[in-house]
Amino acid sequence: MEEKDFPDDSADEERIGRKNRRDTLVVTAVFLALVVAAFLGVKLFNPGYSREPYRRVEFVLDDYVTITVYGKDQSRVEEAVDAAFRELFRIQDIADRYRSESELAGVNREAASGPVRVSDELWEMLETGMEIYRASGGAFDITVGPLVDLWDVVGRGEKGEPPPSEEEIARAREAVGADKLELDAAARTVRFAHPGMVIDVGGLAKGYALDRAAGVLRSRGMTSGYVSMISTDLTMGEKPSAAGGPLWRIAVLDPRGEGYLATFLLTAECYVSTSGDYQRYFEYRGVRYHHILDPRTGYPARGAISVTVVGGRDGAWSDGLSTAAFVKGYPEGLQWLQAAQGVECLMVDASGVVHTTPGLHSLLEELKERAGS
Repeated sequence: MEEKDFPDDSADEERIGRKNRRDTLVVTAVFLALVVAAFLGVKLFNPGYSREPYRRVEFVLDDYVTITVYGKDQSRVEEAVDAAFRELFRIQDIADRYRSESELAGVNREAASGPVRVSDELWEMLETGMEIYRASGGAFDITVGPLVDLWDVVGRGEKGEPPPSEEEIARAREAVGADKLELDAAARTVRFAHPGMVIDVGGLAKGYALDRAAGVLRSRGMTSGYVSMISTDLTMGEKPSAAGGPLWRIAVLDPRGEGYLATFLLTAECYVSTSGDYQRYFEYRGVRYHHILDPRTGYPARGAISVTVVGGRDGAWSDGLSTAAFVKGYPEGLQWLQAAQGVECLMVDASGVVHTTPGLHSLLEELKERAGS
């Protein structure tokens, strides 16, 4: 039988295999190029939180705290805000005297028996409190705790109870006075010279915590944001132009009416702290008793309805200044703040009339002449 020549199948298969491999490599290369382009497109062109910020609200330090941050890298922004809130809860564990396990609660339990060593954070708050105490002539006092507990404005309001008696106030005042605190700077210790003393840093703790949270945000590369602790706020960096920046528009509530009393246009790194009689109070027989007490008299301060401080060297200082000026009232408190370099003030006097320091006008967008108008 005659033999016939057949094609070499193995050679054809090898040629087809090489072609398929080349095609696969081309497709893979194109796919990888598209993935890289998409990744770079997200990094370069995705606005992330540049137009609409990442905003988160948590209840901490007895109030709702809002952290607002702008940035292109979404995961980094969210991680930074998470870390900032962890820091706020850490400060709460130090400074909230109503939490039995907090550091300050421990100090209040033990300092009448002997010196108690405190953390660097609590010491910084105490030092700032003492500085404002001296500067304000006692209008601001971190030992006001016995009076705060006696008045218990929220509890009395819920129960419909009358204000405390003069005798009760006089007894509570015996344990009030920052001059009764024995502070050892070298050892970082605190001792009470009188039994029954209670340190309360509520007038500056939020401002202190505000700076700690902002520090965490900055350490993680966040350069534009806003931290609001209701009574004390901080603008960080410039607001992005894509979001309507570079100025921040910050409003202050009308303490006797609807809407806002004032609206500010602020640049980067500015504190705004407000103290008012409309946040925590109770009414009894037509009289309002609020939570901002004058440690010198033992009664709620009566010389103002609200005070807003714009500026200040740090959050705790700004927070404390607004409280001290509120206690001093109008006109003394306004004049006192006007003398403080770098601080401007808006004060509503006891009759509802609005007063400002001269330098505040350049920061104002809108302002009512009277609260409730």
